[in-house]
Amino acid sequence: MMAYLFCHFTGEQKNGEQVYFSVSKDGLTFTDLNQGHPVLKSDLGEKGVRDPFLVKGKDTYYLIATDLRIEKGLGWAKAQTNGSRQMVIWSSTDLVYWTNPWTATIAPEDAGNLWAPEAIYDAEKETFFVYFAANVNGKHKIYSVSTKDFQTFTEPVLFIEKTMDVIDTTIVFSQGYYYRFTKNEENSRIFLDRSQQLTGDYQEVTSEYLAQLEGVEGPQLYQLPDGKWALIVDHFKKGTGYGIAVSDDLATGVFEPVSAFDFGQSIKRHGGLITITDDEYQRLLTYYQQKNPVLDGLYADPDLVSFNGKFYLYPTSDGFTDWSGTSFSVFESEDLTQWTNKGTILDLASSQVKWAIGGAWAPCTAEKEGTFYFYFTGKMADGRSGIGVAYADHPTGPFIADEKPLLSPDLIDDYGLNMSQVIDPSVYVEAGKYYLLFGNSAGGTAAIVALGDDMRTVKLDTLAEYQGLEDFREAITVLKKDDFYHFTWSGEDTRSEDYHVNYGTSSSLYGPIHYHYPVLQKNVEKGILGTGHHSILEHSDRYYIAYHSFAVPLSKYPEEARGFHRQVRISPLDFDEAGYMKQVIV
Repeated sequence: MMAYLFCHFTGEQKNGEQVYFSVSKDGLTFTDLNQGHPVLKSDLGEKGVRDPFLVKGKDTYYLIATDLRIEKGLGWAKAQTNGSRQMVIWSSTDLVYWTNPWTATIAPEDAGNLWAPEAIYDAEKETFFVYFAANVNGKHKIYSVSTKDFQTFTEPVLFIEKTMDVIDTTIVFSQGYYYRFTKNEENSRIFLDRSQQLTGDYQEVTSEYLAQLEGVEGPQLYQLPDGKWALIVDHFKKGTGYGIAVSDDLATGVFEPVSAFDFGQSIKRHGGLITITDDEYQRLLTYYQQKNPVLDGLYADPDLVSFNGKFYLYPTSDGFTDWSGTSFSVFESEDLTQWTNKGTILDLASSQVKWAIGGAWAPCTAEKEGTFYFYFTGKMADGRSGIGVAYADHPTGPFIADEKPLLSPDLIDDYGLNMSQVIDPSVYVEAGKYYLLFGNSAGGTAAIVALGDDMRTVKLDTLAEYQGLEDFREAITVLKKDDFYHFTWSGEDTRSEDYHVNYGTSSSLYGPIHYHYPVLQKNVEKGILGTGHHSILEHSDRYYIAYHSFAVPLSKYPEEARGFHRQVRISPLDFDEAGYMKQVIV
């Protein structure tokens, strides 16, 4: 099975000159990814890109693009004579995680610009043939360079020169010939020629269809599942975006227009289209078409776990002024997507929990020898918070709560802990031993303590504070991978749109912790704000991070109330080649 990835820009509006992705299974119907927002943005050169193009080498994808942003008021005349001579480049091994962009100045020294770069990969030589338009001495021509890594390049040489200006060349190989589709800049039409050698002599291929097309640019060719060639061109003068025509044989120059196609919600401007595997297609949907929020209603502080082949979410019930909710619910799923509310499992305002009256926050759950232990934050009559425990024979209860808190707020003074509140427990298990991490403080730190064998007591002689938690506020968690302990914790205030998750590592469960960077942050463009208080689940060699963000639409709630009107989200979590967490795509 194969699919298609179309990278493109959308126009001269704000953020229109950046890189957008759309995907298709049939090459005719496309779905915009990332909710129609840019997937990649350039902050180099002109701080905008047009004409993005994808090419795959041996094991790496490269995305190259024109360094140009008309939206800032550059003007087309200046863009041709005094524009950028560099292209912007990204690379990726999986089409999801991309490097930071870099630039390469490859146009001739006397060129006024560099437009619409594309490339072909020579597998035998492991070399890319890169070609692009450049205005030299007042005339647009097509030049080429070669590279193995998009870092170093050969000197530019002339590839196409006609009596008229030419730009926007694209090349495909079919039945022993290289076919070039190029825009005649003077009449905005596309002409076709071919050669048996990439840099050989090209002969024109007559095409009545191309001859009657006008006001078009940005041609792209790809094969449909039935083997036919699809030609798409950007009808830029009409402002209608791309249209499609198909051909059985490029040598004939015969194309038949297609009427039944759909390029998605946004108008597509000059881009590049490649075939991808079904796995790559599914991966793009997983990361850039996330089905969030996952729960109906207002919930926060999710604890995501897996028991007996099913997934469970234990969140804070949200939507109560100043976090004044009193009950906990549990949700069950078989696929991490469809969730069923299995009901209330604990109500702190009832006789179920004798030591607490409310403030039901931030639970976590663990299983030991067939019994399920539910650790939760509760507020006592004096207004201080502690951590309690309840237990059950099934993940959905019924749970029985102990009469006294497992961790009392007196712990802070009794042991001189540098924290403000005893809240936000998380469980860590290693070699049959169970630990509880907890704490909240602006400027302080978190702590760890071993649980007793009964899971309902703690071994206070193991209590210790963490060192190295930069920008710590609350919600510390830990997992072990590749002999290192990976710590994550929330920074900022949950009422702030800048609430986020930080990341650090240690060679010891007890630290000290080496801080790395924020691993989960807001996405302003998509309206995903206040991302934090998370849990991490490993399942089938994959990792998932559950977290909350401000409820959407944001306009539904007053700004001062967003911190207790939140929704639960789940996103994939990955590690890089060095073994560190990658920043989460939200």
